[in-house]
Amino acid sequence: MAARENTLLRSIVVGTDFSVCAARALAHAVSLAQLSGTKIHLVHVLLEPVQALDVAAALPYPDVEVRKEWEQAARVKLDREVKAAEKRGVTTTAEIRWGRPSDTIVDTAARQKATLIVLGTHGRSALEKLLLGSTAERVLRLSPVPVLTVREKRK
Repeated sequence: MAARENTLLRSIVVGTDFSVCAARALAHAVSLAQLSGTKIHLVHVLLEPVQALDVAAALPYPDVEVRKEWEQAARVKLDREVKAAEKRGVTTTAEIRWGRPSDTIVDTAARQKATLIVLGTHGRSALEKLLLGSTAERVLRLSPVPVLTVREKRK
């Protein structure tokens, strides 16, 4: 099917944590982008330790060198995902940001003027969500644009 101009889908933001679940979400986003002629913007969010625990003194703040190492490791994985999407004919950009994943993904979608956010979701139980939180669930609540969640494949 030939890609065509689509006024509904102009840009797709895909949040990735490099998990199998995120890879499935990216595959769906690439398929949508191929059908609609849409571009993809991948974002990987490095979580600040303080934000992860909501306790300011819980962990020492990572120094500049540690942060650089984390960013470099993430960049290698992100570049691999960009190349894979581009091999399938989809214009793809990417960035690494620091912050709370849900807030940062929604902010990225706004900055990119995205018309869709695509995320993987692990399909956790209510207790797991209470204890661990759910990035996808929070993005769904915060996002002003539609959010497509791709559930982890059940065994």
